[in-house]
Amino acid sequence: MIRISKVKAALAGALAVSLLAGGAASAAHADTPTTSAPPSLESMYLWNNDETLLTKDSTIGWGQQVLGYPKSTDFTNYDTYFQAPSQAAQPYVFLSPRGKELQPLEWVSKAINGFAPGTQTVLTPNLAPENTAGVNLAAAKANGGEFSLGLAFTDQNAAAVYGVTFVHITVKPGGDYTYEPTTYQTTTPPPTGGDSKDIAVSADVQEPAGSLTFTVPTTSVALATAINTATQQSESTGSITGINVIDSRSTANRKGWDMTQSVADFVSGANTIDKKNLGVTVTKTGGSAAATAGTAQAAGSAVYPSPFATSAVGVSTEPTTELKADLKLVAPAGTPAGTYTSKMTLTLVSK
Repeated sequence: MIRISKVKAALAGALAVSLLAGGAASAAHADTPTTSAPPSLESMYLWNNDETLLTKDSTIGWGQQVLGYPKSTDFTNYDTYFQAPSQAAQPYVFLSPRGKELQPLEWVSKAINGFAPGTQTVLTPNLAPENTAGVNLAAAKANGGEFSLGLAFTDQNAAAVYGVTFVHITVKPGGDYTYEPTTYQTTTPPPTGGDSKDIAVSADVQEPAGSLTFTVPTTSVALATAINTATQQSESTGSITGINVIDSRSTANRKGWDMTQSVADFVSGANTIDKKNLGVTVTKTGGSAAATAGTAQAAGSAVYPSPFATSAVGVSTEPTTELKADLKLVAPAGTPAGTYTSKMTLTLVSK
């Protein structure tokens, strides 16, 4: 249902803007076509509004609602737009004799279209000839002939044409028509009398193995201590900044990583403070978007070992993850004064 709604929305928009071109006149004659045409800016294929591709063998009704798209596949993605030249101010749907695509005074008919907001691109324009207007349109339908149908990128009033993207159509008397999809050629044809040859080029791309490592800016940290006036407990705080995890492994081997933390009990001579009283809050301060900090451990209820940080599988444009750890030791009431020491161990492993 979502995809069908998108097609209907595009169709309705094309119908609405085409009405603005009602009454546009043309000096073209449908019975005198020429086959000398300018190149199309891009490929163009016609699609039904039920999201099925029309082929060169399809018979299309004059009033059948058909949508232009630059590709013969992936129409339901709605992600490929027709691109206008930079100087264009307005897109028009046009019908012209072949060879007259760049001459708006020779067009059979036209209908104003619109750019996607803030761009010079057009998505799925409605190209039904019936939705265009011009004094020779009825004659083209009645008599048939060979024409070009597509998008023209013009100045504001369609007086100057800066480029066209179109298909050739063959109209039978009465209005039914067939079309030839336009395939954009990206190669330059050889000059007259010349030749061209294709040369296959290949390369065995290599990638360094890399490694998974981490650095810590210090081997010790002294916490600053003060008495909490509300609880009358000793609280010691400090931070470890600049912990960097560097994952430079090759694409195939970059499977993510886990860093864990473990903490020993704090000891001062014969006195001990349980490790659960050390709170640790980890913050990611920069680097890989795939990495996240572990859940904070609260002083008094901390659990060790526990996750410090982790990174999901995948290749990041920034292999280094920067981490910071804020530490807070809350000594239980009645703990004897003294210098207590412990050891925090960080361990990094690949997933």
